Amino acid sequence: MRRSSNPQRRRGLTTVAALICLLVLGLICGVLVKLGVAYRDRVRTEERRLQAEWLAEAGVDRALARLARDPEYAGESWEIPADALALATSQRPEKGPAAVVAIEVGRAEDQGGGWIVRARADYPPAPPRRVRASREVVVSKTP
Repeated sequence: MRRSSNPQRRRGLTTVAALICLLVLGLICGVLVKLGVAYRDRVRTEERRLQAEWLAEAGVDRALARLARDPEYAGESWEIPADALALATSQRPEKGPAAVVAIEVGRAEDQGGGWIVRARADYPPAPPRRVRASREVVVSKTP
């Protein structure tokens, strides 16, 4: 009888060992998936930060160009559609613009009568994934 129960015991131990191996493998796979998702989120956040910085720079450039044509230009709220940013369909907002750049132009009295140009870019414009970048430039009055 001992011989007949011995193979069954070995089969039971083999099954338990196989289940433990599968459990460990499943835990490792779960950790790897979690790390991959965290890395993807970090890359997307960095992408949004860079895009917001570029949009703030573009807002300053836009303000300077408008100011060169019209010295009375005071600023605007520049709404940028998703098509202008060449966003993938999955990244496009359901409604409204893909980004908003608030441009303010004011007089810089202490700078000899020049202008202060401020641009604040929100990309995307609504929380929770919104990233904000700002730029400020002082433009001296040309003689």
